[in-house]
Amino acid sequence: MRVLVVWEPVLETDWGTPGAGLTAMVGDARAVHFFDRERRLSAAMGGPGAVPRLAGTSKVGFQMKDVIWDIALVYPPGARWGGPATTLVAPVVKYRDELNAALGAD
Repeated sequence: MRVLVVWEPVLETDWGTPGAGLTAMVGDARAVHFFDRERRLSAAMGGPGAVPRLAGTSKVGFQMKDVIWDIALVYPPGARWGGPATTLVAPVVKYRDELNAALGAD
């Protein structure tokens, strides 16, 4: 399993590279953290309007206005960039049980 964590500025307080306090929230050794200041990943994914088609199963508990944020996407083994995810949840903290189930965690 690989975990790619992409931090994008969304709130007024998000305009700097995330410090150790934030990245420690996903402190798994398999996690690699990136900071996407220009929110290019969100744009490449199609923006918030694309959220419903990004995964086979989606649970989203809030409206995203300008940028895709606070989501977790689970991809099947061997997936390639641009392929569909099996599961999408947002916000992550609200749907952590579903996220753990999609990852096969107990």
